[in-house]
Amino acid sequence: MDASTNLDEPVVARSWLNHPYAMWGVMGASLLLASGCGALAYWLFQPAVVPEASILAALEALDGGHVIEARAIAERYADDYRVDKTWQGVPPYVLGAIVQRDADQFLNPSDQKALFALSIRHLQNAEELGFPPGYEDQGEYLLGRALYHGQRHAECIPVLLSAYPKETARQEEIEAMLADAYLAADDVENQWEEALTWSKRYRERKTLSPEQRELALVREARILHQLGRDQEARLIVSDIPLNSPRHVEAMMIEGRIRLADYHRLEKEQKEEDAREALADAARLFGRAAGNQLVASDATRKASYLLATTLRLGGEQEAALEQATRTRKIYFRTPEAVAAGLEEAELMCELGREQESVAIYARTLREAALDKPFSNPWIDESDFRRRVTEAIERFISQQRFAEALEVSQALYPCFRREQALRTEGDVQLAWGEHLQEQAEQGGWEEATKLRIDARHRFRSAGYNYHQLAKQRFATENFPEDLWKSADAYLQGQDFTRAVEILEEYRQNESRDKQPRALVAMAQALVALDRSQDALEMVLECLEFYPRDPSVYAARVLGGEAYMEQGKLAEAKGLFAANLEDGRLEPSSKEWQDSLFALGRVLHLEGEMFEGEARVKGALEVAESVPKEAFQLLEQSNESYLQAIKHLHTAIRRYPDDSRSTWARYLVAECHRRCSMLPRKKFGLVSIETQRVKFDREVKDHLEHAIRLYADLENELTDKLEIEGELHPVEQGILRNSYFAKGAALFEMQRYEQAIEAYSTASNRYQTDPISLEAFVQIAQCYRYLNRQAEARGTIEQAKIVLTRLPEDASYSETSHEDRDAWQAYLLWLGNTL
Repeated sequence: MDASTNLDEPVVARSWLNHPYAMWGVMGASLLLASGCGALAYWLFQPAVVPEASILAALEALDGGHVIEARAIAERYADDYRVDKTWQGVPPYVLGAIVQRDADQFLNPSDQKALFALSIRHLQNAEELGFPPGYEDQGEYLLGRALYHGQRHAECIPVLLSAYPKETARQEEIEAMLADAYLAADDVENQWEEALTWSKRYRERKTLSPEQRELALVREARILHQLGRDQEARLIVSDIPLNSPRHVEAMMIEGRIRLADYHRLEKEQKEEDAREALADAARLFGRAAGNQLVASDATRKASYLLATTLRLGGEQEAALEQATRTRKIYFRTPEAVAAGLEEAELMCELGREQESVAIYARTLREAALDKPFSNPWIDESDFRRRVTEAIERFISQQRFAEALEVSQALYPCFRREQALRTEGDVQLAWGEHLQEQAEQGGWEEATKLRIDARHRFRSAGYNYHQLAKQRFATENFPEDLWKSADAYLQGQDFTRAVEILEEYRQNESRDKQPRALVAMAQALVALDRSQDALEMVLECLEFYPRDPSVYAARVLGGEAYMEQGKLAEAKGLFAANLEDGRLEPSSKEWQDSLFALGRVLHLEGEMFEGEARVKGALEVAESVPKEAFQLLEQSNESYLQAIKHLHTAIRRYPDDSRSTWARYLVAECHRRCSMLPRKKFGLVSIETQRVKFDREVKDHLEHAIRLYADLENELTDKLEIEGELHPVEQGILRNSYFAKGAALFEMQRYEQAIEAYSTASNRYQTDPISLEAFVQIAQCYRYLNRQAEARGTIEQAKIVLTRLPEDASYSETSHEDRDAWQAYLLWLGNTL
């Protein structure tokens, strides 16, 4: 072993100490140990109970006027459990008294109210813990005074009544406070009589200064007016000298008396006397509001009352000017809030709705600063009612932007839930209005309107979902989710709708599940998730067969089956709605089912016809296989059934937007129904049968030609009047030209077919589809043995091909690109 090795120190430890950061670790550990020991020592040597003298020092400092010292001691021992129970009320009592003194130093009413609110909390805490011995009466008085100045009038009354006989030195002040408290309190028993009693008791004191006496006279006159004793009130204020600062308040009382006279006389239908009373009130309020010699609460109140009086008299412009003046001059006062509401309403009456929005928003923000809401001119429920009515008025006038802006300013003056619900309602109403407009306008404008409507619906969905989160623990939660999902569905945000509907299904009762299943199916169909949609539909049909939602479920199920190519299943669901017996033809589901059944039967006919063509139906009649004939029979039956149901739909619902499309399908069914009798005509030799089949061919083609011509005329007129067509209508118009030409060709009416195809080629001369028209015209000339004109038509087609735009789409024609068309036209020209 190395001689330098210390047997008492492990080699590992010594090697750790040699680490370059070892010293820092030792120092840190030492400091931690030292601090822990210090804390332990502090608690070990601290007294178990705070000495009485330490607590009483706060009271002595307060009584001696040493506010800073008293506050420091009180804050040090506030919430200190080691203070003896007897003295635990000292810290909050001292703090409440000091904060109340601080409040007396402020001039701003809002600042004062905030400080008195803090004083109330301290003093109520002191009362709960027990006011300091010897300070019980003082504590009760201070609490009552804080409640009074904090405008909690109903609460302060019992406290001041209890303090009154004990605080003999302050009885004069308590009398004044009680008179004011009864005057301002709501729902207090014998309010006005008690107010009058305490006011008189105060006014009869011989020690009052002239200013205090005049103030008492004004208060007593206000109370007498509330009691309906207006003559006594007038007599009392007549004692106030004209040069007194209180003369403004005296005029205010006289004005309010005359205003009350106006309302009484108007009810009695004494119009002339009522107008005179209203004019007197306006004159008195005007004089009071314009008094520049005294800046009292009375001038502010008179300013507001003058605005309302002018409005009652029908002087909207003058009333608006006065309301604006009141709001601006007396910012952040109850009168400013009330005047702001008057100002906004007057602006709306004068047709200045857009300007009123900013006033509504500013008034709401200002009203929210006073919590809880407190305004002597308008109570909280009335304030909210008037703002809500303004929003509803904007909606009824279709001024949705204004309604939305005001609704977005509701919080925090209104509860968050109410603000979210109102904003959601505005967005929803706006979206519905845009949808209605889209139904009446041209296609391009309608497309823009629908995009905007979807945005509004999605915004409503978001608002309702946020509302649901706010009311998660209430019975409103499921319905809020439903409104959100429904709005998202209308906004075509189907992914979001599915997410919310899944949450809704987990929280809603069984009787509301069917509508959720239908809504889920609707969203899933739109998302091309037809199989998932069918699961919702089948669940609804199986478990809720008697619920009205099954009708909508069948429609959606039919659409899902059509997406999957299962036409028989789709047909069964649509037919079930029509044959149910309980569904009225006026219902949306019955209409949808009727149109949809016609459509699915037409598709079924096309399917059978396609299969028949594959099996050889296009061969000459003698060579058509039996199986192909059977498929043509099935196709013909489907077409005939489609015609029957579509005719019913067109007759019942001529104004439905689907009627145009249904008429086109009927024409198509008639044209395609001509194929089977034409084939049969070639197979029979008996003349009566040949005549019958020939008649069938011509009847179907004549029906088709007539329908195509009607659609051409109708849509062409609409295009000329409105300047545009919906893309579906554009397709129907184009197809009608070509289909009519094809039907005329099949009837061997070649000249008329040429005319139809020529119209098509002229209308679509910048579209590759015009090439198809030229080819068909050439075919007609060929059957007319006019070869030169046929070749000339093909040459014309070649010229049109060279003039077509480079980016022209050939997907609608029988050839996929320019080169293919060029080769085809070259070949065709050589064969003629």
